[in-house]
Amino acid sequence: MTLRDYVLIVARSWIVVVVTVIVGLVTAGILALTATTTYTASAQVLFTGHATTSGQDLAYVGNYVQSRMQTYKNLGTSTSLLTSVAQTIGSDDTPRELAERTDIEVSQLNTVATVSATDTTAKGAAKAANTLGAALLSAVQKIEADNAADPSASGEAEPAKATVQGVITGTAEAPSSSSDPDIPLYLLAGLFAGLAASIGVISLREVLRGDASTSPPSGEDP
Repeated sequence: MTLRDYVLIVARSWIVVVVTVIVGLVTAGILALTATTTYTASAQVLFTGHATTSGQDLAYVGNYVQSRMQTYKNLGTSTSLLTSVAQTIGSDDTPRELAERTDIEVSQLNTVATVSATDTTAKGAAKAANTLGAALLSAVQKIEADNAADPSASGEAEPAKATVQGVITGTAEAPSSSSDPDIPLYLLAGLFAGLAASIGVISLREVLRGDASTSPPSGEDP
């Protein structure tokens, strides 16, 4: 069959195409309207290194902080920290449930951790992201202060100075629009689903029509 034949088949079956596309769009619209509306907010935490002794090389400290970013990410998803966050924001979520709606992204190119949270309300998403960011910052400073403490120091112990400090450079704000459902994406998926269904229906009809045209008349030998 040539391209012209395919075009003629589709043109002859335009009603099928229209109906399946409409059904796909309506179905997608219903799914989008009945889906739970959620909002996503993000905060950013910047970690920087500080030498605990005058002899430490600044480049070494920077590399040290970079190498610790994955550890900080794992710390932010720990059960103890998430339990603390849930209590602070007054959520009944378990650590596992809170972990499913929060995320911490780190990069190998910088020492910024992006903390994101999803909630059914815009203010709830911002509160969760800011609380998690603050909890992560506090936990990192604590473990790095413990690592910086010199157990062999003699005389009266001085307060340990953390080799890593941090600051929240981007506070999460309540988003003005929801992150899900993405109605245009739902409708686009419905459109493609309708087109795919129409192709299937048209192909099946052409196959059945071809079989019927090649079948011998009733009572005659093939």
